[in-house]
Amino acid sequence: MPDTSKRLIVDCDGVIANKTHGGEYAKAEPLLHGINQVNKLYDMGYEVVLYTARYGDRESGNINRQYERGFREWTDWLENNGVKYTHAWMGKPAGAIYIDDKAARVRGDNEDGWDEVWKEVEALDGKDRYGNPL
Repeated sequence: MPDTSKRLIVDCDGVIANKTHGGEYAKAEPLLHGINQVNKLYDMGYEVVLYTARYGDRESGNINRQYERGFREWTDWLENNGVKYTHAWMGKPAGAIYIDDKAARVRGDNEDGWDEVWKEVEALDGKDRYGNPL
């Protein structure tokens, strides 16, 4: 079983890409602070898995069509904006809110907006992949 204790699942829009693109994802402005934070986590040795719901609604959840329509566009955007990552996955279900016991919310493209994320990352130290003390 792979060790997932250093794996971080990171959304794209609203975290590293601005959401004001009107659905034209290739034109999304980069969120520079977010990109810097993700790159820092990657450089610290975390496995950064980018996960997006892009094209999920448009393709009625058909994962194959999501990849056909947007994967190259997305990975080109990531490369053009210098985002470091281990994997990039499409197929995240689109939803209004994600309720999860391991969530850390990004509240803005600045240090304060990433405060909750860094508190959660620091809290990972000394815990297993389930969040239990070692």
